[in-house]
Amino acid sequence: MNQLTSPVFSKKESLSHHLQEWCGRYRYISYSWVRTQLAKEEIYFPAHTLRDYLSEAMAKRVIHHSGRGWYSAIPEQAALDQSVTDPVRQVLRKRFPFLPHYVWSTLQINPWMHHVLGKFVTFVYADGDGPSDVSAFLRQEGWNTLVNPTKKTGSALASGEKVVVVRGIRRQFDAQAEPRVETVLVDLLLENQRLGLMDEAERQEMSRKLLTERRVEMGALLARLRDHKRKLEDLIGLPIQPIIAEK
Repeated sequence: MNQLTSPVFSKKESLSHHLQEWCGRYRYISYSWVRTQLAKEEIYFPAHTLRDYLSEAMAKRVIHHSGRGWYSAIPEQAALDQSVTDPVRQVLRKRFPFLPHYVWSTLQINPWMHHVLGKFVTFVYADGDGPSDVSAFLRQEGWNTLVNPTKKTGSALASGEKVVVVRGIRRQFDAQAEPRVETVLVDLLLENQRLGLMDEAERQEMSRKLLTERRVEMGALLARLRDHKRKLEDLIGLPIQPIIAEK
């Protein structure tokens, strides 16, 4: 049988065609959704074969890796400007070298905001009972700090270069890897509900813009939203299509 007329070859070519079509419609597609769509057209592959073909498509940059079980049409991966949080991170690293913590700032989302934030708030998430010590140290170093503020206690929250919110967290996290973009997007969703940092519609618009312009690990983002009993709709508003195709 000629290779061009081989059923395996034609199915592979059909998959490649569909991937290009789907990535023109959606920014993120899940592995399970791909299998479902192929099954609707009675195109079947063994799981290992399909994964091999998807790996080939990534190597050819038809699609891009977006975390376990997810693929994206977006070539460039999202990244946060770490220089924004360097002043806080460096002093904490020296003073608390063994305390698991991570730092992010609302200023880091400025590239995707419709209205650029003139003032900003820095957040420090510290393990266990560390927040009080972290807050006291930063206050001595000249920062204006609040520990675990609520909407009521944070109502008078100022913003600016030296404003830091410190929170204690009990969940396990990799202090060397955090903060990932996916973490900051969900943290900001939660903090905006707690503290009213910005207009909620603007926050949703920012999140949507980031997800459509830069590639994130969609599986990690959805898992973090589920951990907090939130959905993608809460993060970016409606409609969620054509951003993702899932199952």
